[in-house]
Amino acid sequence: MYEIAGVHHIALGVKNLEIMKSFYRDILGFNILEPPAVSHDIMSGIMRGITPEFKVGMLSHDEGDIIIEFIQMITPVPHAIRQDSRYGDIGANKINIAVSDVNDLCYGLKDKIDLFSGPKSVELPGYGSYNFVYFKDPEGNLIELVSGAKLPVNNQFGGVCWVGISVTDLERSVSFYQKYTGFDMLFVEPHENFSGLVDEVCGNKQTGVRSCILSSSKGGGMVELYEVLEPRGRSIPSYTSWGDFGYLHTAMTCRNITEIVDNLEKEGIEFFIKLQHVPGEEGTAFSYVRDPDGIPLELLCFGETD
Repeated sequence: MYEIAGVHHIALGVKNLEIMKSFYRDILGFNILEPPAVSHDIMSGIMRGITPEFKVGMLSHDEGDIIIEFIQMITPVPHAIRQDSRYGDIGANKINIAVSDVNDLCYGLKDKIDLFSGPKSVELPGYGSYNFVYFKDPEGNLIELVSGAKLPVNNQFGGVCWVGISVTDLERSVSFYQKYTGFDMLFVEPHENFSGLVDEVCGNKQTGVRSCILSSSKGGGMVELYEVLEPRGRSIPSYTSWGDFGYLHTAMTCRNITEIVDNLEKEGIEFFIKLQHVPGEEGTAFSYVRDPDGIPLELLCFGETD
């Protein structure tokens, strides 16, 4: 029933679309895509009946599965979800970009990006050596650069390999994402090996973290689910609206969206939007749901909807 093929894209609300596209293209090696035509009326459901006005930019990478979608809202006027983005804030919280070698890349980019710390290394269960470093993009969104044996990269950059989603209960979220969103495989099993290694990006000493990475047997991008034990992650502000500045939602590709939505409704899953067919694009449809923490997820279908 759950023909969901991993992460298709991660959406971010941005202040300046052109600056963000330039940074991701010129510094991180992404390609700018021609964005699809967007019906603003069709997004009124997620905006509580208001027809929004916005601009869209999309970027991909030759070696990465996950597309980045930038949304610059014009009306209603957007606001910052938080004034400062921290590791562990509940919701889509970061993107992980595969690179050939974290140490070499940090040396080459030291005058172009502001790193939280020097490169770090840790052994992950079933994965091996994992090398990483954090920085923020021009609008303060967290990015993790990572290299390791399970992420072979042909060139300097390998694109977005997974989206990081911070949750309040790791076991509950793993169960939800495996049962309802098609992430039926463990790429990295649950562990606490990042504890004490993300202090700079979290703004806390001896940060405790539990983490795992899920993938789909049908392909597509992966998700990292992680729970910050100390300090606890900040919840999504109640006033947050789609299009506000920061990470907005994670979109997953699926085929039989009508059947999926019907089953989710029977299971009592909370919806933003149950089902919307895109005008003029036969078979293209989407739905927005919330995970157990209220984090927005998009189900996106291109082609067959039944």
